[in-house]
This record gives sequence, C-alpha cells and structure tokens, in this order.
Amino acid sequence: MASLARTRLSAPSLRASRLLSTATPYSHMIINAVGPDRPGIVADLTKAVTDAGGSVGDSRAGRLGGHFSVMMLVSVPSGSAADLGPNVGAVAGVDASVYDTSDPDAVEVQPQVGYTGSLSLEGADGLGIVHEITSVLAAHGMSVDRLDTGREGAPFGGSTLFYMNGVVTVPLPLAQKFSPDAVREDLDALADSMNCNITVEDSPLPFLQRFVDRSSVNT
Repeated sequence: MASLARTRLSAPSLRASRLLSTATPYSHMIINAVGPDRPGIVADLTKAVTDAGGSVGDSRAGRLGGHFSVMMLVSVPSGSAADLGPNVGAVAGVDASVYDTSDPDAVEVQPQVGYTGSLSLEGADGLGIVHEITSVLAAHGMSVDRLDTGREGAPFGGSTLFYMNGVVTVPLPLAQKFSPDAVREDLDALADSMNCNITVEDSPLPFLQRFVDRSSVNT
C-alpha cells in the first residue's frame, strides 16, 4: 500500500464525493479496519460499502509497521445498512468493526474551538516522548485533534530520529490563564531535557480544514 502511505507514514485523508439522494433515508457508520498490509485493502473495503449501496465520506488511512489501518465515515441507505457489517467482515485478512454514528452534516460540533495550533517535533528518539509532550498539552487544557508520529534514520550516523506533526486545539470559552506562550515555554523546557525541537505555532481556526485538505492531495 505504498501508494497510500505518505513519506512519513502519516494518515492521509481519502476523501470521496458523496452524491446522496435527499429522498432516501441514510444511515451513517464508521468503519475501523486493520490487517496485514497488502495491495487492494482499500479497494476491497470500499467495494463492501458500494455493495451495500453506500459511499465513503471522510477517511484516514496509513501503514503502521507491517499492517495497514483505515477509518472511514460512510453513508448507506437505511434499508441496506444491515448488509454493511457482513460485507466488511467478509474482506479477507482484515479485522474490522462497524459503528453507528450521527449524520455528520447535521451535527453541531461542541464545544466550539477557541484556539488552534500546529504542533511539530523532530529530534532524538526517547522512551515516553509522546506521553511527555501530550501531558504538557493536557496540563494547559489542550486537545490533540490530529497526530502523526514516526521514526527514521538520521541523515548522518546510525541514530534514530523521532518526528511528530499534528493539530492541537483549546475549546471555548478559553480559560483566563490560557497562554500559547506559556505552552511554548513548558515545551521548550521539555525539548531541552529530551534533546529535540518542539514548536507550537498559532494558526487561524480554518487551519484544521486546510490541514485535512492538504492531506487529501497526497492520496
């Protein structure tokens, strides 16, 4: 599945247009599937959706080690929704679950986002690095909306580098004491102790959608 994995094994968005009849009632479901990487996993899963009369909306997919993982938000005519589970379960070599969810076009996201930032890290790999960073973020009331991590060999020498890229948010209302600069100060101190570079850059709120849209270009 190399064609679906970006250079750093991130999880690109596999967007598909949905042309759904407003006269037909639809059920909305999330498919979560993982299995040993092989050509055709996405084709087989999307065929299962198509065979049930449905279509794929938002999705995330990526290769993790020797496995491939995909999450898809799908819409299926309510009359054939019961067929989706068996169709997905019949895909060879894939362990999949199907969950009911609400119509994504009818859900008002709560709480509203008051701050969005882009997070990045690159440096020496170390035990507990993801836990340490996310603990700092949580202490400042920040949520991780998107996170890609991985390891790669250093350009010179035999050491291993760790990288992290993501989107962090804080819901409204913002706490009076919330300060992006205070977050950066704590992350700088952590970066010094862990021999890495960590940045959080303020982003306009539409950045989250642009982050997803840029990912879809790589599919």
